[in-house]
Amino acid sequence: MRIVVLNTDKCKPKRCVKECRGSCPVVRSGTEMFEFPTDISQPIIHEQFCTGCGICARTCRFHALTIINTPEKLDKDLTQRFGRNGFTLFRLPIIKPNKVNGFVGQNGIGKSTALKILSGDIIPNFGQQDKDPNWETVKEFYKGTELQNFFQRMMDKEIKCIRKPQTIENIPKQVKGSVKEVLTQFDERQVLNELKEDLALEKIWDREIAILSGGELQKVAIAVAITREADIYLFDEPSSFLDINERLRTGRVIRNLIDDNKTVIVVEHDLAVLDYLSDYITMFYGIPASYGICSLPYSEKEGINVFLDGFIPSENMRFRNYSIKIKKSSDRTAQLDAAPLLSYEDLSKKFNESEFSLDVRGGTIHQNEIIGILGPNGIGKTTFIKMLAGLEKPSTGIVEKQKLVGSVPVDSSEDVEDSVLRVAYKPQYISLDSDLSVETYLLKKGGSIVATPQFKSENIRAFGLEDLLDQPVRYLSGGEKQKVAIVETLAQSADLYLFDEPSAFLSIEDRLNAAKLIRRMIQSHHASAFIVEHDIVTQDYVSDRIIVFLGSPGEYGRAYAPSAVRKGMNRFLGNLKITFRRDPKTGRPRVNKFDSKLDREQKSQGEYYYEK
Repeated sequence: MRIVVLNTDKCKPKRCVKECRGSCPVVRSGTEMFEFPTDISQPIIHEQFCTGCGICARTCRFHALTIINTPEKLDKDLTQRFGRNGFTLFRLPIIKPNKVNGFVGQNGIGKSTALKILSGDIIPNFGQQDKDPNWETVKEFYKGTELQNFFQRMMDKEIKCIRKPQTIENIPKQVKGSVKEVLTQFDERQVLNELKEDLALEKIWDREIAILSGGELQKVAIAVAITREADIYLFDEPSSFLDINERLRTGRVIRNLIDDNKTVIVVEHDLAVLDYLSDYITMFYGIPASYGICSLPYSEKEGINVFLDGFIPSENMRFRNYSIKIKKSSDRTAQLDAAPLLSYEDLSKKFNESEFSLDVRGGTIHQNEIIGILGPNGIGKTTFIKMLAGLEKPSTGIVEKQKLVGSVPVDSSEDVEDSVLRVAYKPQYISLDSDLSVETYLLKKGGSIVATPQFKSENIRAFGLEDLLDQPVRYLSGGEKQKVAIVETLAQSADLYLFDEPSAFLSIEDRLNAAKLIRRMIQSHHASAFIVEHDIVTQDYVSDRIIVFLGSPGEYGRAYAPSAVRKGMNRFLGNLKITFRRDPKTGRPRVNKFDSKLDREQKSQGEYYYEK
């Protein structure tokens, strides 16, 4: 089976001479494969005539075409197609009742589409663009499969689904009132008092929805879904904006639904949270924005390991040309022998307009070193980053802004430009509303280095931005904007790189890819980096040392001096009473079930973060 996908956002017929049609051998032989209703219309592509040569895709200056050759047996599994030449989803996940079913895969691969079909928001069209989809066709299509009974019950209104959406930013525009008023309105299961405690909603109980932070909105959205009476609960990226403690707290609440004989479906990019939540894992693979295929369900351990390996044995399918391995922190080359780059004294920050205060123990950072920053939300991590960047002034203490040789500042009188520490900063919240194209924006922000072949190869192409260079920045998705912001930061010539939550909105592959890009840039520039990150797997993957923030969110924060990853993780996880082990095959950190045998053993040994 052959699919021709036209990205309508990229296709710009007013700015081209129809190279796709002019270069196509099929058109030259007399068959009109590309049909342009008018000179300024996007083409209708008759893919049944396509030979799969790919010439049109290579000649399109806007990279708007993708030609995909798929196995013929997938033809009967085509589930949903958006338009004649749009995104195609093959197969639907098999849902295990009264279990937590986890979905994992790249962004733009069909996970949210599958959720919308399973919740009844979309009726699958099976690629038939000339017919209106209906549930009778769906029931007939899945006759004799596990999904037949599911859709029959949906048609008979015996199944009610509740879906927590992926994006929560628009909730304040749609919902008015306090947290208490909104949740009371939806409390069909009479579980509100339990949720108030389990999700730690007490501090925001009387707060207006309009002034909630991203993490607070996320918890309210999850609470709204859980308070409603349903048979199937679908959660699309429930860990976004939450710190690790809140992620696991939320995970426990979601898992409790299966104790009431509910079925749960979760889409999640944080591997530790996905592993903690799920009983079964379904993988989605393909080409983002072009097509997606979902696998059969696996157990949570086997499914995540298969996903990281990039090869599905039961289907004899390799969907990624490399395997992902997580190195132990002890396996990394120590960076402490390198020259010191930055030193800061004990710092404190007191905000006059609030009661919050922050105290930071001093430390020294070395060249080629990446420092991970862990801690709850509202504890001062971003404030610390801003003090290093010079955007916030400490109330007490000094951040040394000169490069160090050994432990002595370079004499700035010798060469001021070379002695002053250059800082590049990627903020937590990204506001990219420019009408400039991605390429023009990066050139403006990063300078001429962006146009060099080496930077394009190592950063833009490696991060999957090459096909977005002509797109206006303001119309990018959250994940795409995050990629642009990371590459923009890496394009700056700096000694110290500061990244505040760089994995937000990114898929698992993109998170680890971002870590690789940051590591490569740090080593090539002999620079250093601080990374604020809630994803334990990403922190474990990238960090050389850890700074742990503890305290009371919104009241006071205390940051320890940089320490070895294991020591820092033990301190942080010990405070949360959570233990991790390592998967022997992939090396990834895995959360131990609360009060399990291994959880009790590690706690008795004081080993909350197991290196073995």
